Amino acid sequence: MSNLTKTDKILIEKLSNKINREKDYLDFLNSNTKYLTHGYHIYPAMMIPQLAKEFIELVKEVKPEIKKLYDPFMGSGTSLVEGLVHDLEVYGTDINPLSQMMSKAKTTPIEPSKLSRAISDLEYSIREMTILHHEGNYKISNLPDFDKIDFWFKKEVIISLQLIKNCINDFMDDDLKTFFMASFSETVRHVSNTRNNEFKLYRMAPEKLENWSPNVNDEFLKRVYRNEIGNMDFYKQLEEVGNYSPKTVINKQSNIKLPDEFKNEMFDIVVTSPPYGDSKTTVAYGQFSRLSAQWLDLKIDDDTKINQLDNVMLGGRTDRKIIVNDVLDHLDSPTLNTVFNLIKHKDEKRALEVLQFYIDLDKSIKETTRVMKPESYQFWVVANRTVKMISIPTDIIISELFRKYNVHHLYSFYRKIPNKRMPSKNSPTNKIGNHSVTMTSEIILMLKKDY
Repeated sequence: MSNLTKTDKILIEKLSNKINREKDYLDFLNSNTKYLTHGYHIYPAMMIPQLAKEFIELVKEVKPEIKKLYDPFMGSGTSLVEGLVHDLEVYGTDINPLSQMMSKAKTTPIEPSKLSRAISDLEYSIREMTILHHEGNYKISNLPDFDKIDFWFKKEVIISLQLIKNCINDFMDDDLKTFFMASFSETVRHVSNTRNNEFKLYRMAPEKLENWSPNVNDEFLKRVYRNEIGNMDFYKQLEEVGNYSPKTVINKQSNIKLPDEFKNEMFDIVVTSPPYGDSKTTVAYGQFSRLSAQWLDLKIDDDTKINQLDNVMLGGRTDRKIIVNDVLDHLDSPTLNTVFNLIKHKDEKRALEVLQFYIDLDKSIKETTRVMKPESYQFWVVANRTVKMISIPTDIIISELFRKYNVHHLYSFYRKIPNKRMPSKNSPTNKIGNHSVTMTSEIILMLKKDY
């Protein structure tokens, strides 16, 4: 810690002291992770809000002047919500249109009495339209026909979902529509023919599917009323901190090239949790999002179909023409170099896929560094995975990638992933190639941009 500034040491010591008093402090065991709007919608590999809250409050203690938070991998918007209730402007990026919709819903407070009236109106409309449809007096003419819809949904479920969607679209207020669509999206997943405890798309076993007859209206309204409570708490929390006009900016493009609105050196803090690896072979963001995105008519862009989402995320498309030695020299990560060669010895194709992920991640790191203020802090929550029985210490690799952009690793904290256990550590020490250590803990990288 000899090269650390006084402020760096204060931040590290404050969090270290909490961990020393309670070794599992960062695990936040038995904590409610669904408070405020965090419970609006499930999402793969969500960062728990207690972590974002901890890091924001930690930095605000020593730098109360911070105003702008950035999350380059916003996912379901966890860091953005916590930023708003700590009176910050928040900016997020994610190429997944479902992530964009969820983050918009979770960061948009709605006046509680206004929402209550809208819910009553919507419930009445759904009930009336359902009765009319069953009586043959209301025909749903705009049923969706996306690929394999009959494989993933029963006919009566499709009809009920479209009826609800039509009722939601009758609202003129975009904020209300987005709120209801978040509940609708989660309902889509629950009432589908998928095995709901998995993020990848697997159909139910035939014997279970035969008896599967969900009450779509009840499932939807259950989520609406649950989310209404979250909105009320969120609205009150914003009022308590005086954030009456919360500012949220959501970038719908890749974080590899940010729009002009994201100016040089504009952000005070980053709190993020990047993907563990490419979406095809690690966390299945694309498969998780597909059915909801199709029902919600969400688009990636004019040229990319929603079922190609995994291809446009980090590491999604491997450039077979890359000159490996030149790329490794540019990335300047000795650890990645070693990992690449270990995997290449077993499977050259997989080695190139792993390398592509870090090529894309490095571009994101470069762009993130550009928009961060000098002496700003970043907190990256990462996990290390295994490929071909080779442990990949992403925490070390990220620290090495950052160095060439004048961002330095200050410290690492560890927390157990729920239902898994691993001895606590205070620095990245995973042995490359040790296949017995993988995905058992999350590593929190504390980084700082120099002048």
